[in-house]
Amino acid sequence: MKRLTSSLSLIALIAVAAAIFLVARPIPLDPQAPVGFTETPTPTETPTPTATNTNTPTPTATNTNTPTPTATDTNTPTPTATAAAQSTPLPPAPTSTPLPLLVDPYIIKQVNLAQAQVGDIVVFTIDVINPNPVALENVLVGDALSPLVDYLSASVPRGSFNFDPVSRAWTLFLGTMGPNEMVTIRITTRVNERAQPPNTLLNTAVLTSSRGITQSNTTNTLIVPKDLPGTGRR
Repeated sequence: MKRLTSSLSLIALIAVAAAIFLVARPIPLDPQAPVGFTETPTPTETPTPTATNTNTPTPTATNTNTPTPTATDTNTPTPTATAAAQSTPLPPAPTSTPLPLLVDPYIIKQVNLAQAQVGDIVVFTIDVINPNPVALENVLVGDALSPLVDYLSASVPRGSFNFDPVSRAWTLFLGTMGPNEMVTIRITTRVNERAQPPNTLLNTAVLTSSRGITQSNTTNTLIVPKDLPGTGRR
């Protein structure tokens, strides 16, 4: 019972002290929570966050089109079929060698005397020349002597010589003349009594061959009297 009385007295004392404290302290405008009580905090309304315009920019579509690769012609060429046995190439066709340009043979006649009297010896020299680099075929040289001279002899290096006293013509068949060959013929004659001045002894030789007919130059020998007036020349 004593204990109960003491407890009540203590409670009463505390209540008086509390009342004095409350009277002495200015009353705040905002109600305070009773001492000994924990004020349950009014839940603060969490503001709804304003949606920030964070529009993520729509990425510009980058042209990432992978270019279509140009088709490369990778066609492997079809190998040419090689003949198992290669044929031996034909030899080149022979090239024809052009024929050399041929010219007519030469026949040149000379006489040892420009003037002659009856009884003089007249020698005719005939040179036959093949100027070509190839042979000349069927060569025949001939000459008809003037009636003012008589045939005495002939000097020929080769060939077949003939003199006809009726026609007073001589011929020499040489046959083939080699390239650049020259043949010299000498015919010896004598001036006869028919050669009376004033007169002229003319003579021309002729050459025939595979190239045709060629005439020599004409020799000219003047027939003069045996005794020239005022000179004593015979």
